Amino acid sequence: MAPTVLSEMAAASGAMTAVSVVFNPFDVVKIKLQTQNQLSKDASAQIYNGALHCLRRVRAEDGIVRGLCLPGLAASVMRDIINGGIRMGMYPAAVRTLREQVPWETAGSPPTFATRFLAGALTGFMGAFVGNPTDVVKVRLQAEAGTVVNGTYTTGLYKGQKPSPNALVCLWQLATQDGAQAGLFRGTGANCLRAALITSGQMSSYDQTKRVLANWRVGPFEQEGPRIAVASFVSGVVAATVAAPVDLLRSRVMDDRPGSYSGAMNCAWKTIRAEGPFALWKGWVPSYLRLGPHFMVSLPLLELLRTQVFGLTPM
Repeated sequence: MAPTVLSEMAAASGAMTAVSVVFNPFDVVKIKLQTQNQLSKDASAQIYNGALHCLRRVRAEDGIVRGLCLPGLAASVMRDIINGGIRMGMYPAAVRTLREQVPWETAGSPPTFATRFLAGALTGFMGAFVGNPTDVVKVRLQAEAGTVVNGTYTTGLYKGQKPSPNALVCLWQLATQDGAQAGLFRGTGANCLRAALITSGQMSSYDQTKRVLANWRVGPFEQEGPRIAVASFVSGVVAATVAAPVDLLRSRVMDDRPGSYSGAMNCAWKTIRAEGPFALWKGWVPSYLRLGPHFMVSLPLLELLRTQVFGLTPM
């Protein structure tokens, strides 16, 4: 692997990890909304009635740090070092490689939208596959998080049950007790599809928006900074919207402990039949509140790390 690719992966890992720590509370809220009251239309059984209610209730019952900032944080950091480094760090290299292989590219011209979309899908898929075990642990720890008294949860979705151990022990237990397929790589299909949709939507819309604004060169868009800011905002909206249904399926399959689902398609069918098609977009608001600001910070930070720290060209 060329040193340039290693530098690109290091920059992406650093940017993704730093920003994920800040936005972890939104991830916690999203996972709780996605995994509560599964396969039921009984709204009275819901603990959380929307993103704001979930945020307020968790803050009141468990506190900001213990209830929102810390759940799944270690697993989230491990995930972003692996997943973020691959899906965003290898994206420029994937674009360069595909330009030489696909038949629709023209020598000397900028890469087309189709090439950028395909590059994002490939690197997103790869990153999600390699980082899947850390994703399983992250989802489980965030879904069950609550206040523990005498070794038992007294708040949250898993009230009355014993908490899981820390992230590293969870990984070990998944590998030794459940095995690779049923444990570490549970929900891989949905996770890889989600990551492919998010990365392709994120990076292709980011590149395309930045390119369009660069061609306009009107007012503030004559400068690189405003173009990066607007492109980051657009990428967050696109990524959160296209990936929302698969994101919900991934969360439910990864958190499935009673064995309710045989896979992502089975989960989709049961969810739509029991809760209606719009249930697939549960958790969109906290998902965007995480992805939108996340991209608006991580992408400019990634550009800064590439150009100022690693001596690379802008994306």
